[in-house]
Order: sequence, then C-alpha cells, then structure tokens
Amino acid sequence: MRKKELKRSCVLNLFIVLTVFLSGCGGSEDLPGKDDDDNTGDTTQYTEFRAMSFNLRNEVEGDPQTLDERKENILKVILENTPDILGVQEIAADWMSDWLCEQLNTNGYDKYLSSGQFGSPKIIFYKRSRFTRTKEGTFQMQYADNRSGTWAILLDNDNKKSYFVCNSHWTTASSSDRVLTAQKIVEVVKNNYNNLPLIVLGDFNAVPGTPEIASVKNNGGLNLSCAHNEKGETYHEWSATGKKKIDWILYSKKLSVKSSSVIKTSYNGFWPSDHWPILAVLKLNTAEI
Repeated sequence: MRKKELKRSCVLNLFIVLTVFLSGCGGSEDLPGKDDDDNTGDTTQYTEFRAMSFNLRNEVEGDPQTLDERKENILKVILENTPDILGVQEIAADWMSDWLCEQLNTNGYDKYLSSGQFGSPKIIFYKRSRFTRTKEGTFQMQYADNRSGTWAILLDNDNKKSYFVCNSHWTTASSSDRVLTAQKIVEVVKNNYNNLPLIVLGDFNAVPGTPEIASVKNNGGLNLSCAHNEKGETYHEWSATGKKKIDWILYSKKLSVKSSSVIKTSYNGFWPSDHWPILAVLKLNTAEI
C-alpha cells in the first residue's frame, strides 16, 4: 500500500513541476476579445484567420540593438506566430523593407506595399496559399506631418469570401490631428470596402477612450470593435513592462474574435521592437457563410 501511495505521490509531483515549467515559457498575454466563446459547433476551421499588427521600430541611435541586429528576431516573432494577414509599420529603411519582403516571400507571403513617398511604407502581407489580392490602394494623411496608409481586398481561397484590410500609422503630433486621421480612415474605408468584413489595424499612437479612437470606431456607421477588448499595453520602450496601448486591430460585426493576445516574446534578453506585436484569431460570422 505504501508503494502505491509513493508512486501516486511521485506522479502528482511530476505533473505539478511540468505545469509550473510550461506556464513560465509563455511569450504572450492572452486577452479576452469581444466574442470570447469558441462556437466550434457553428463554424469550421477555414472561416478563421490570424491577423497581426506590428510596429517594427526604425533605426534609432541609442537603442539596445541596431535594426540590423534586430531584423532576425523581427522575422522570427512573425513566423513563430504564423499570421495569415500582417500589417507592419515604421519600416522606413529601404534595405530593411527589401530584406523583410524577400524573407517573407520565401516563407509564403505576398504583399501590398504603399506607393508614393508618403512617409515610411505601410505593408500588408498575406499568405499566398490562403488569400488572393483583388484590389488595393494607398492614401495620404498630411496634417501636422506626412503619414500614409494602405488598404487591400483579399479573397479567401478557401471559402471564396473577401475581406477589406486597412493598415496605417498615425501621427504623434496631437489628438486633434489623430481625429482628422481617423476621419480619413473612415472615408477611405467607406469609399472602397463594398460592405465587406473589415479589419482595420495599425499603430494609432492613441490610447483607449480618446476622441480619435471613438472616431474611427463609431463614425460613418462602421461600428468597429477592438479585438483585444481595449486591453493590453503594446508600447514598452524596450522594457518588460508595457507603458500604453497604442497598437490596434479593429473589426466589423461581420467578424468575431476567437482569441487575441499581445506577443511579449524576447530572444536572449532582446526585444524585436519597442512595440509588442498584437495578434487576433478572427472568424467569419456563420450568418455570412
């Protein structure tokens, strides 16, 4: 009897040790989305896709690592999280843009790169096995400074549904300038989205509860929601502690959220960027199938 009890005790202790170890290896902060239920009985895998937004951080003197030193970690954190759709911001160095496009092309991604000299490129990447781009555009937001955004309509090769994706990087100048930017985003979306399911992502340089966030979410009848339920700091200034939430994935009512997270992965003590990338698993509402 004592041998059986000892064996059970050893198995239990081993289970506890493994549980503690695995829980300490996580590189993300999972957050509740607007619709946090699974509904696996109502949908199938091909209606789901993974959307990511990531500010890569330009080359800035005094950062812990140069952009050249960070580039492999930038690529690694993207590939480890396997987004089907990815919007990147702050990729002003031409060599870095070329390098990242080449690397992601090798790993199965096509892209739409903003045209014209409207600030740093805003790139929308997407898995070519999953999506075909059928339409695209670039828009300019020239208020206090010169910013740009991109949009693309992506046809899902699995379910033959199309999605409208918008990617942009907003000014740091003032809230009033960002309100103008939000209004521009709404205008661009309404003029081009053809009532498709919407994904609006980017670095908005705006925290929850500000007029600019309210403007992009609620103006023009778009009724967008935050995939992260307006939680989770994304800008961390090279530290392990988040400072504020300024990166966003917004979605329309034709979509819902299966899961969402802030990816807090570092490599050998180094962060890929001073922003944590954000990820959301979105799914097409069954009424739209």
